[in-house]
Amino acid sequence: MTALSLDKQSLARLEQHTIPFHTIPYSLREKICSVCVDRNPDGSCDRLAERSCTLMAKLPLAAEAICQVDSPSIGPYIESIRRNVCEKCELRNMDGTCDLRHTDHCMLNSYLPFVVEVVEDHLRIKQR
Repeated sequence: MTALSLDKQSLARLEQHTIPFHTIPYSLREKICSVCVDRNPDGSCDRLAERSCTLMAKLPLAAEAICQVDSPSIGPYIESIRRNVCEKCELRNMDGTCDLRHTDHCMLNSYLPFVVEVVEDHLRIKQR
């Protein structure tokens, strides 16, 4: 499985929300990867190659969490991500804190408004 592909179970879960999910990683790459602080000067990404991009790794759960919210503000989306993604994340500490998030190394956290925008755009496209 590449950094931009999903296992069949994750894809099936997201398709039930009527998201054309297979295109979301590419939309995110266009919107986020081009401005990501971790990209190389030539535009390439070591995190994708190393499979250490928390954004792409957590994208299936994040998209599900986003689908559970409908709000004009980002707060409810953050709460849903914390409850549905962060609480299940194997990278968090035993006490529930997250060093990656607190040091701005969690790409999902850093770019969450963009992720919400892309997922919701896909929902609107699918509902037409």
